[in-house]
Amino acid sequence: MQYKGIEVDDNIGGLISHMGHVDEYRENLQTLQTIWDNLSLLGHLSGTGTDMTGTRQAFHRLTGSLLNQLGNETLKKTMLSMQARAQVAIDIMVRNLFERTADIGFLAMDDEVRNFLLQDVSSVAAEARRKRMQSRFRDYVLKYTVYSNVILLDTEGRLLVQLDDGNLVTHSSDPLIAESLATENAYVEVFRHSDLQPDIAVSLIYAYRVVEKNCGKALGVLCLCFKFQDEAEKIFSNLIGAHYWSAITLLNDQGKVIASSDAQYVAIGSRLKTTQDSNGSRIFFAGREYIASTRPTQGYQDYMGPGWFGHVMMPLEHAFDSDAAFRFDDIDADLLDAMTTNPELFCEAIRDIPLQAGNIQRDLNRSVWNGHVRQQSDRTALNPAFSKVLLWEISNTGLKTQQVFDRSIGNLHQTVVSSILQDNQFKAALAIDIMDRNLYERANDCRWWALTPNFQSALTSAEIDQQTQKSITQTLTDINALYTVYDNLLLYSKRGTVVAVSNPDYHAMVGQDIAEEWVQRALSLTDAQKYAVSAFSGTPLYRNRPTYIYAAAVRVASADAKIVGGIGIVFDSEPQFSAMLNDALPRNERGEIPAGCFGLFADRQKTVIASTSSAFPPGSRVTLDDDFFALRNRQGASRLCRFNGWYYAVGATMSGGYREYKRADDCYRNDVVALIFTPLGEIPEQKQSIRQYHVRNLRHADNTAEASARKEIATFYVDNQWLGLESRFVIEAIDDKGFTLLPDQGKQGHGCILFHDKVIPVIELWSLMGYSGPPSSHKNGQIIVLKHDSDKQESCFGIRVDELGEIPEIPLNRIVPISALMTSGNRLAESIVRSPDNEAVQNLLIVISMDRLRGLMGNGAQASCS
Repeated sequence: MQYKGIEVDDNIGGLISHMGHVDEYRENLQTLQTIWDNLSLLGHLSGTGTDMTGTRQAFHRLTGSLLNQLGNETLKKTMLSMQARAQVAIDIMVRNLFERTADIGFLAMDDEVRNFLLQDVSSVAAEARRKRMQSRFRDYVLKYTVYSNVILLDTEGRLLVQLDDGNLVTHSSDPLIAESLATENAYVEVFRHSDLQPDIAVSLIYAYRVVEKNCGKALGVLCLCFKFQDEAEKIFSNLIGAHYWSAITLLNDQGKVIASSDAQYVAIGSRLKTTQDSNGSRIFFAGREYIASTRPTQGYQDYMGPGWFGHVMMPLEHAFDSDAAFRFDDIDADLLDAMTTNPELFCEAIRDIPLQAGNIQRDLNRSVWNGHVRQQSDRTALNPAFSKVLLWEISNTGLKTQQVFDRSIGNLHQTVVSSILQDNQFKAALAIDIMDRNLYERANDCRWWALTPNFQSALTSAEIDQQTQKSITQTLTDINALYTVYDNLLLYSKRGTVVAVSNPDYHAMVGQDIAEEWVQRALSLTDAQKYAVSAFSGTPLYRNRPTYIYAAAVRVASADAKIVGGIGIVFDSEPQFSAMLNDALPRNERGEIPAGCFGLFADRQKTVIASTSSAFPPGSRVTLDDDFFALRNRQGASRLCRFNGWYYAVGATMSGGYREYKRADDCYRNDVVALIFTPLGEIPEQKQSIRQYHVRNLRHADNTAEASARKEIATFYVDNQWLGLESRFVIEAIDDKGFTLLPDQGKQGHGCILFHDKVIPVIELWSLMGYSGPPSSHKNGQIIVLKHDSDKQESCFGIRVDELGEIPEIPLNRIVPISALMTSGNRLAESIVRSPDNEAVQNLLIVISMDRLRGLMGNGAQASCS
């Protein structure tokens, strides 16, 4: 489609006007396009022989290509950011709810709950038992602070015990009771209004039946009421960050908002249009236009949640605002070269733009250069002075156009790199958040399971009989079946002797003492709210691999709460941490992890805890900048780094805990940094030699000098040497395509080329300048065709150079002959051009000898040019 005279892709046609920097480049280039139109017309009228039509058309086509690429990359950056936040919003919630599905199963088989239901609830002692049960629920919620209420009902729906005394419900008719009693699933999950919580519009409740141990008879129904809105607010607060205009929501399967990052912005209960298009979709809501992205959950441990979606939308006028926090002034030249040739970062169309712009500018320079040459020999121009000024203006306009392209390409590079840096820091924050949330549950689990009645009674006994051994082993096994993130659960005595295990692979450890320091720390804990965690190190309890073991003391159920043993839960760290990191790695628009991307968890001493790369196994050290490991808790950073022979964009975030876990009042401290690496390109073995051609403006000569006292010099470059010849010897400059080395001159690089249907010899100046080794790369080199005889144009030859320069008129008083004492007898240079007074130049212009060049050719090297 057309946008202000430029052909743009349909997917960005309605968006490009909101992309400030893209539209700015369009305006600049279209202003220059108008100048090109005028210069093309003036070129025809002036008689310069310089036709700008091809150049003008080529720049116009490249303008369209450039704006499309800038627009598409800007859109992709915005959409990947929105998709990532939508994905995280739903996936973090689903991970949390997965833990709830295990909690309800475990608490429903709690012996204390079962025994309460087996007793007469109408007796005089029932109230005391109810208070004890309520106290047990309170102990539970102190550890699992994600619940607002725990409710126990009989099979008829009568409320027997609940944690929240402010809830005045005595009976429920909610269908979840009948469903919980009859279901073949492991839990019942409902999200709607319930008469169990009549004052709350929508409740998220997990329920399951409580049954007798031996016969399986249903005794009642247990319900856990989840703090859904509280948890949603915590997720959204981590995702909004600098995206002030974002609205992050969770939607049900009907597109109805069930949680909102700002309920005044997008109200709960609103119905939104969903979109899973990777290119984004424009939607209208409340009289405003947005760009939006909707993502389903990826699930966790085969749990896919209640069928909800994460949804992010941004007002169209702010969707493409630049992120100043991720701007940088300069990129190392070697890094830039490595990046721009990396197909993972830039598609072929983008990589071609600088090449096309360079080729157009080179052709333009050659055209202008030849125009100047023709001015010297052709006296038929209508106004030679005007024609010369016009040629200079054409050259300057070409440079301005090239500069706009260079800036826009630089912006494109910056857009891509800043997007990667921003995304990696976001992904690192996600990875560490997942880790903290997951390990928060482990700290809760060990403390709650330590209150299991048959564990307490078994460890109180002087000797554990076979029946008791079987019972506690079965309980551990049942727990481990619900909580699949553990490799093993073990119960141990006050002496640190293993009493029972959940994983039969470790049965041989029963009766053995655990010689690890965390055991005694756990047995010395002062209250039931505290827990102990091992260092991350290899242990026979995890097949000598490193992991964390969470532990809590088991106490007798009496007033003195004497410690009689402990429970240790062995986190299955290798697959669990790897999955956390893998879920947080960047994805491209196809949903694939870019080649070479990897993630790490490491401590402040740079010891690797987990990695998605086999090059960094747990326990190894990562040699990265110290700054990443000195971050404050919850602080993030991202930067470009040299690491292991590659340039990487690295994002990092230091852990900060979740809810009360690892926070100020917690007994546990363990700082872990998440690091996400995206390769940008391989570091070259040797630093690249970047050839730069400095602009020298010598045309503003001494204005008092007479025209006859000037000499026109056609300048050019070999490597970074600035050289020149009198323009009267030049026929024209041509592209070096078709240049062929002569078999017997290969080492010197001499060759030949077809010029006006005749083969002419070409001298390679590289070897004559004293350079050793093979000639320079000559990417898009030039050949200057020279007259072999100053008075005749029947014969000619060429010299091969890297780049064309200016053709200034130099006052004779600034051209200084070089003394024979300074050169050998076969010197190539004959004079130098002195710079104007008070003007500093990096290199002097060296004028080479035409006689010497002719002498190199010899009479037999001549060829006709006619």
